[in-house]
Amino acid sequence: MKEALKISYMNCGFCTAKNHCAACGAELTRSLLQKPGIEAAEMCIPDRTLRVTHSLDADELEDLLDGMGVLVG
Repeated sequence: MKEALKISYMNCGFCTAKNHCAACGAELTRSLLQKPGIEAAEMCIPDRTLRVTHSLDADELEDLLDGMGVLVG
């Protein structure tokens, strides 16, 4: 399933502020691609959107992202 999710918050090891950079998006993308059920991922920092292709149900995806410090909605 392909989805575009609006990110309301993301915890990042690079930034201490809430304005994130390209490194934040790359870190999230790399981390997601290592997770079971994630086939493709791309974070767009300017519009705070995560495009993800996965085989998870909605609750599994939300739990995975929440565990990574990413809140959608």
